[in-house]
Amino acid sequence: MLRRGWAFRREGVAEAVPAAPVEPGLLLLEAAGGETAAVDTAIAPATTTGRRITKKRVAVAVAVLGLAAAGTLYSQKETLAPQVADTGRKVVGDENWAKVESYFFRVEDRIAQAKYRVMGADTNPFGIGVEVEFVPRVEARTWTYHVGPAIAAAPVLTAESFAPKPLVLPKTTPLRETLETGEGVWSTAGLPRTTPTDVLMAKTFVRPDKSRPYALVGVLLIDSRRIRLNMTGGTIDPGGDRGVRGPGTIPAAEQSELLVAWNGGFKGPHGGYGMIADGKEYRPMRAGLATICSYRDGSVKVGEWGVELSASEMIAACRQNAVLLVKEGQISKRTAEGNDTWGYVAVNSAEFITWRSAVGVTADGSLLIAAGNSLSAATLASALWAAGAHTAMQLDINSPYVLLTEFYQQADGTLRAERFMDNMPDSPARFLKTQERDFMYVTLDEARWR
Repeated sequence: MLRRGWAFRREGVAEAVPAAPVEPGLLLLEAAGGETAAVDTAIAPATTTGRRITKKRVAVAVAVLGLAAAGTLYSQKETLAPQVADTGRKVVGDENWAKVESYFFRVEDRIAQAKYRVMGADTNPFGIGVEVEFVPRVEARTWTYHVGPAIAAAPVLTAESFAPKPLVLPKTTPLRETLETGEGVWSTAGLPRTTPTDVLMAKTFVRPDKSRPYALVGVLLIDSRRIRLNMTGGTIDPGGDRGVRGPGTIPAAEQSELLVAWNGGFKGPHGGYGMIADGKEYRPMRAGLATICSYRDGSVKVGEWGVELSASEMIAACRQNAVLLVKEGQISKRTAEGNDTWGYVAVNSAEFITWRSAVGVTADGSLLIAAGNSLSAATLASALWAAGAHTAMQLDINSPYVLLTEFYQQADGTLRAERFMDNMPDSPARFLKTQERDFMYVTLDEARWR
């Protein structure tokens, strides 16, 4: 009989040595004295060298790896989204890709609703950290006026008589019976170059969708008398397809006065909305479209091109995007229109539940910038109206395009960039780099105000 076994010494167990094979199911152990003993291998699991590979185990492994890969891709969707979208449009066409996006937004919305039911949601989109910035001291203002014989009916003139009026905080309108702490309340906390006694900017948030309590719209109010609104074209959009490319940067000379920056509108070919800036016409202006313009004297206007706004040598820059969300202090009925209004494909993007951004003005001309998650065109319009917008228009939509960044001057001359809302996607320092798409930014300019 052929055998295999182990040799044992009386002092202990020696290394295993190969011997002749045994009959199936038997293992012979050879002692140091030459005696052998047969052992049934069926009860000796230590001889098993590995688990048997089965189709079921392979399927489980593939499923686990697939879930891990999907999770990784989802966590990086903000980074991958632009490349995936551009590639998708080239491969399957704009119309088919819009259908893919529509399906994705429906799935994402259901995930958000399920997450809210299980885990709840944030009730305030702003961080509670304390922001520190270095603000150069401004020379005290001086006033020169004549002092002469008293006139009985003349008012007494003092320096305060010439001081500009403070920023008027617009009245907000509640959209639900129960409000979260801070909802609809203007605050100056943590905003650049702003204090409660010197209000350059203020912020609040609104929840415009009762079916989605986690949809938070942050609204930033800026005193337009004390700033200059700038726009710049990206290196590709909105005019690259026409051979008109922009710098896509904030000039170094303006960064010492930089306050905030945010995204522009839709890609150039997606609707053909007009833009002029940087001394260029990226796309021709079109009548009937929502438009924001900044003027050479520093003023800002939002309205419909061809109605409230028209061509003028005083215009420094203009950007169009879709139609007005709010007009003359009322929510526009056009937010319910199909994609002839809101996009360039048949799929109605006005109904997409996704990140959206907007810009507008109050009745007294103060600038409003708004952004939020899980919004339709209609709920975005409601949020702006509730925050006091007299006129407002939508800008870009979808993650990671929507971004509003605050900039804080540091003592060493550098800038620190922070997201306006904690849950905003992408890096807040994005606008300090060259951009492929157009964007807007605000710098401090108090010449008119002072």
